[in-house]
Amino acid sequence: MPQNKFALARYAVIDELLKKNTYVKTSTIKETCKRDLGYEVSQRTIQLDLSSMKNDSFLGLFAPIEYCNKRKAYYYRDSDYQFGYQQLKLSEVHLLENVCSIASRHLKPDQRMILGDVLFKIKKRYMAK
Repeated sequence: MPQNKFALARYAVIDELLKKNTYVKTSTIKETCKRDLGYEVSQRTIQLDLSSMKNDSFLGLFAPIEYCNKRKAYYYRDSDYQFGYQQLKLSEVHLLENVCSIASRHLKPDQRMILGDVLFKIKKRYMAK
């Protein structure tokens, strides 16, 4: 099976390492992937993964990964970064609920039900726990 099918698992490994350690070398990422995922990864693959996590607009992760030339290691510029989809703040959820309430006044009953379901799904997936 091609290694690229495991990219998301590697991203999770990279994220965990960057959260637990101030600086992480590519050799540490390689060793951890081999130990935790059961296969070897090239240094080039790791560099591409880091770049994708940081810059790939299709993925939308926009991880604040930086490289320290002095330490020859990677780190998170923002220690509060959350891997994956960003969570909604309570104020954002309330605003979304208000907008839906206003919009639902102009919808048919079946459309209101659909809008309510959509709002529920959004809150379930993106609301901070």
